[in-house]
Amino acid sequence: MAKRAGGESLAVMVYEQLRSAILNGDRPPGERLKPGELGEQYGVSLSVVREALGLLGAKDLVQVDRNRGFHVTPLSLRALNDLTEARVVNEGAALRLSVERGGVTWESEVLAAHHRLSVQPMLLPGDQPRRNEEWALAHLAFHRTLIEACGNAVLLDICARLSDAAEVYRAWSATGTRELHRDVAGEHKGLLDAALAHDTEAAETLFAAHVRRTQQILVDGGLTPAADRPATETA
Repeated sequence: MAKRAGGESLAVMVYEQLRSAILNGDRPPGERLKPGELGEQYGVSLSVVREALGLLGAKDLVQVDRNRGFHVTPLSLRALNDLTEARVVNEGAALRLSVERGGVTWESEVLAAHHRLSVQPMLLPGDQPRRNEEWALAHLAFHRTLIEACGNAVLLDICARLSDAAEVYRAWSATGTRELHRDVAGEHKGLLDAALAHDTEAAETLFAAHVRRTQQILVDGGLTPAADRPATETA
């Protein structure tokens, strides 16, 4: 149950707990989210739940339909392909500019962000390996730091929104067996080395390959055009 606090703080708490449940697969893609049941579960009002769901919607983790209510965003091959292409184009361009323009301060920030990422395990141990939230946050920070020196606020905003939309796909790719054998740390080290060497061609090429591997893992795991179906009504 969420702790009693101001309405805004409660909404953030509910948002964080639902976000974690979605990204860890406890609330699967397409699941219907009933505000009344969520309010009882977290011990908060309907207005708090709706605010939390709105925050999740802004991150593309929840969809709202006027007739069908709230649902966890379904996985979609079409959306994944569009997101991957958009990230390769936009984040690739931001990375190129950042690698060209970044100075010593940026280099040290990239190195520090990579270190924070490298010391965290991607998955937590257990019978069913689970996504490590600390790693996920460090991963987002590393990719964000790589492009921060691009100097284009509009491009950075586009990249942030695309990254938010892709987060659920990254989380679900990490549950596949192919991901367990993927050298994710090596991919990030390659990006770090290219960035610090100010090798724009290598950085852009490695980034495109990095995001396309996630795309391929999901396709190999069974994400097909048939997955582009309406959200389920199960609770």
